[in-house]
Amino acid sequence: MTTVDRKVAELRHKLAGIDADFARWRAETGQGRVLRKHHTQVVRLTDRLGGVVERIGAELDAVAAGGDDVLRECRRLQLRMLEVHRLWDFYRSKLNLRYVEWYRPFLTAVDEFAWRCYEPAAAGRDREAPLVHLSGEFSPFTHLRETPFVVEDVPDALDTADFLGVVTRLPIPVIGLPWYQLVHLPDAAVIGHEVGHAVERDFGLLGTVRALTRPVFRTMPEARRDAWDTWLPEVFADLYGVLAAGPAFVSALADLLVVDDARTAAEIGGPVQVHPPAAVRLAVTAQALAETGFPAARPACGPFEDDIAPMTTALLAGPYPGLGDRPLREVITFTAAQQQNAVTAADGLLDHQRPETSDVRCLIAAARLAFDREPALFAPPPPDRLNAQDLILDKVAKAVGDSSRADDGVAAPVVDDRAAGAELYDLIDTMIRKAHDDHHD
Repeated sequence: MTTVDRKVAELRHKLAGIDADFARWRAETGQGRVLRKHHTQVVRLTDRLGGVVERIGAELDAVAAGGDDVLRECRRLQLRMLEVHRLWDFYRSKLNLRYVEWYRPFLTAVDEFAWRCYEPAAAGRDREAPLVHLSGEFSPFTHLRETPFVVEDVPDALDTADFLGVVTRLPIPVIGLPWYQLVHLPDAAVIGHEVGHAVERDFGLLGTVRALTRPVFRTMPEARRDAWDTWLPEVFADLYGVLAAGPAFVSALADLLVVDDARTAAEIGGPVQVHPPAAVRLAVTAQALAETGFPAARPACGPFEDDIAPMTTALLAGPYPGLGDRPLREVITFTAAQQQNAVTAADGLLDHQRPETSDVRCLIAAARLAFDREPALFAPPPPDRLNAQDLILDKVAKAVGDSSRADDGVAAPVVDDRAAGAELYDLIDTMIRKAHDDHHD
């Protein structure tokens, strides 16, 4: 057997290994398995990346049939296989966390909360709910927005920017949470903000957001207009968070943003950043609470004071063509009944009672409301006792149950992921060739 024959055989085995790995992970999403709630996510990801594998296999067949410079082409195809592994590992490493028993209850709860916040906007279209993982960052973030993520430096492979550009073509957003949230469920309500970022990006809403606020901009001086234009993605995400978890979201956000008074004042008059000043964010979310039936005190925010109500009203009212021409507050809302259920659950936690509601959005809100009233409820418990977080996580586990999303009646959107994967291969190949040519110019 020649060197060429051995190299072609080697690559065929490595390609078959990718398909075998995909099959094993899909099997892990079956009834009663650890990843049962991730069934459609795993199937769609492995189908999409499987389309890339099929294209690599087709090119390998062509090369083996007598293509020019076979060994050079085999090296190129081997590097494309590496990209499949790197893209899959972006998700696989996060799914792996579900196999650590003491992480699983928390991840089950935040996954379910993210799904319950995302699903009303998705409505069966070509995206899946975000996958939540744990990260070393200070606060929650949605990948591909301000993500501090760097891929390993591999010659003739995708760099970080191109890698993340390819990830945007995959059907699952990813949300990172700080590791310390693992033991502090009351912070989980802020996931609603991160889901808002995923919804805005996945369904192409930023253009609509800008169009909705244009009439408000006309009444502003240029400096304020430029600031609001910069802040629009964050403002939209904050409003989505209010609609996802109600007053509990605003409480969690306030604790996340809390700084000393001098810094808060300096933010208002300082240079424009990606995020609005804390006072502006809290004023917007307080206004959104008031407009959705939860009166709240609104903090002062200096020169932006007169903008808060019209900006908030415009963005809540819509309509959003990317969301079925509906107002945002009709896509998702935290109702008065849900708030009452959350309050009742929080009351029960004060008496060390398991919550009665099975609504995961209410349970996450209840964690925040209970913590606000009695932080000691969430202190690490003695070995023979459960704390409030344990009681909520236990209730979520029972509410989620042992079924997959398909068993719950949640159908995956009808999408030809294999064909999309073939197109993804072309994108990867083009990016790498361009980077190679630029490097050698």
